[in-house]
Amino acid sequence: VTNIWIGNQSRIAAHYDFPANLACCLFGQRRFTLFPPEQLENLYVGPLELSPGGQEISMVDFAAPDYEKYPKFAAALKASIVAELDPGDALILPGMWWHHVEAFQSLNVLMTHWWRPEPLIGGRPMDALQLAIMSVRDLPKEQREAWKNQFNYYVFEHDKHNHVHIPEGAQGMLHTPITESAVMNIKRNVINKLKS
Repeated sequence: VTNIWIGNQSRIAAHYDFPANLACCLFGQRRFTLFPPEQLENLYVGPLELSPGGQEISMVDFAAPDYEKYPKFAAALKASIVAELDPGDALILPGMWWHHVEAFQSLNVLMTHWWRPEPLIGGRPMDALQLAIMSVRDLPKEQREAWKNQFNYYVFEHDKHNHVHIPEGAQGMLHTPITESAVMNIKRNVINKLKS
């Protein structure tokens, strides 16, 4: 997806984009302050439902940070990378990296191109996060820990487990990569369960 952003002096609150992003400064000057994904806790992200443009943002005012209200933000700044772009400069933003953007001139033009190296056949990960918030987050601690183990085994550390103990034709959603038929089965199952 390619976009052209035309504007004046502005500050865009720190946010992330799910796909990777190529940002090309065409006119004006911009400063990108980048934060690796693990800085999430130190960026004081606002509510997931009330986010401008559908993307959650940092609540910290980067022009005048309130360190009493947001004390961990100092650690985020120490972990940040700053890139200043002049016309003709480009920056590759890895997916899920937080970035605050400031445009300095009265006219600024930025072209962005978002891409994903792999197809997204299973839906947006944010949907899965919201379902986990709804169904897992408020369980008793020992149950959350058990589910954390399940998520690690089946999702986050899936590449460590080849599941050869299951015949390939019976692996279903555990097959790597996941098949379109397994995705369709999961979607039907989730939709039916959410209806009840």
